[in-house]
Order: sequence, then structure tokens, then C-alpha cells
Amino acid sequence: MVTGAGGFVGRRLCDALRSQNAVVIGAGRSGDAVGEDGVAFDLLDEAAVSDAVSHIGPDVVVHLAAQSSVGQSAGRAADTWATNVGGSLNLARAVATSAPQACLLFASSSEVYGRAFLTGKAHENTMPQPQSAYARSKRAAEEMLADVLSASNQLIVARPGNHTGRGQDSRFVAPSFASQVVKGGDVRVGNLQARRDFLHVDDVVDAYVALLKNRAALPSRSTFNVASGVPVQIGFVLEQLIQLSQSSPKVVVDPELVRPVDIEVAELDASKIATAIGWSPRRSLADALLDVLQGVSKI
Repeated sequence: MVTGAGGFVGRRLCDALRSQNAVVIGAGRSGDAVGEDGVAFDLLDEAAVSDAVSHIGPDVVVHLAAQSSVGQSAGRAADTWATNVGGSLNLARAVATSAPQACLLFASSSEVYGRAFLTGKAHENTMPQPQSAYARSKRAAEEMLADVLSASNQLIVARPGNHTGRGQDSRFVAPSFASQVVKGGDVRVGNLQARRDFLHVDDVVDAYVALLKNRAALPSRSTFNVASGVPVQIGFVLEQLIQLSQSSPKVVVDPELVRPVDIEVAELDASKIATAIGWSPRRSLADALLDVLQGVSKI
């Protein structure tokens, strides 16, 4: 069972799991693309979540559904907490009651580390210091899941860095830049100095699949960074998009887009997942950005 099955990561993950001969039940809100065998419910409807989990009886639950935009969370904090914590609580209760032997993989975020990045590279045992409603809600959901799930449920928490590719919402930095580059004219930008870890979304999907395939060898409660370990400057992402598109737009710094950057460098250590299951990213940043460009134009 995959929540958020109609989303950016969910669609790809469902396809990848089916390619491994898994029986996949996509879950999402009514109207979302959850597939022919999917089930529609609102995570905030406790009774509906309970009924769905009881009916499906999943062996594995991948919980992707979330309010996933850091920027959007600033203006909709209550909705962010309701979805990311309240919805996750409803799911945890249902799984603990109706699927007490199931493994739940929770897609958290490297954003939970927050100000901890100021002291250097973040490991899984680094104490999180989240800075946004989104990050705080994700961190709270991690702790809640560990408490509310049955002791017989396995919990795997994944903390991916930035991931991008074809089909990502234009609220995120790479598709925002790409859509402007493809349209032509000026590319309006904010602060380009921050350095972040970027992955192709398919590498993140591969990590989730590998974690599930190797879950029998993992502890009942485990956390993994999913990252390249090599942060790059946001400005370099823009430069790569311009180069790949073979265009020469004018880059204009828009004062309205410039935000103070408290965390100049977000560096993640991904050695734990490499050691535990042998995962490392196979695709380059250029591969990811070309995928983004192909999603907004015909190259």
C-alpha cells in the first residue's frame, strides 16, 4: 500500500514496485491518480483510513502522502501539521490495529536537520533542529510513528535530500528554473549561493525499493539519509539547466525572491544506507536536470 500514489514520487514508486512483481495498492485522495486497483480516502478521515487499511491488510505500507512544499508550509502551517502529523497519526493507528506485522516506510526529509547543518555534515544520529513548519511536522511524525505503531511493526524512516525530475511541481527550484529557461526571456531568481544535495527522483525510488527488499535484515526501527553526499550551489543548478537547454537567457535577481539563507550548506552523510543495503545514486545531476527540462519542453 502506497499513500500519495498519485504524486511525483508515488507514481514512479508504484511502477518500480510492480516491476518487482509486488501487488501494489495505490492510495490517495478522491480524484488523485491512484491506478485501477487504487483506493481513495482522505488521510484526515480516521474512519476511512481505518477501513481502507483493514480491507487491504498490507504487508508493507509506504507513506509518501504529505504537504511537501517548505515554502507553502510557511503560509499554511495548520494545514501542514494536520496532514503531515494528523494524517500520519490516523495511518499509524490503523496499521497498528489492522496490520500489526506490516513494515512501514516513512518518507521524511533531510529538512529535519535544519540548523544542525551549521555544525557540518549531518549523520542519522545528528540531533535534528528543524526550522520550518514542514520540517518540524516531518520530525514530529517520525517520533509519533515510532510511538504509535505496534512493537511488531517495522518502521523505516527515509530522510531524502532534494530530488527532482520530470513531473515535479514548479514550486520547486529546478522545475521553476527550467520552465523559465524554456519559455525564453529573463530568468528571475533569488539567492543562488546556498548549496544543497540533489538527486534524480528515480535514485530515491531505487533507494526505497532497496530498503523494502532488504527490510528483513534491518532493525525494527531504523533511519537512513538518502543523498549523494555532494551538495551543489543553487546557481550551478541554473547554469546546468541553461547549458543543457542550449539557451542564453538573461538571469535577473528579483529582490522579491531573495530570502535570507540561514543554512548556506546542507551536507548529508549517506554512508549508512550504502553499508546497510549497498545503495548509492546511479544518475548524475545532469541526468536529473535533463529529465526536468524534457518534462517542460521537447528537446
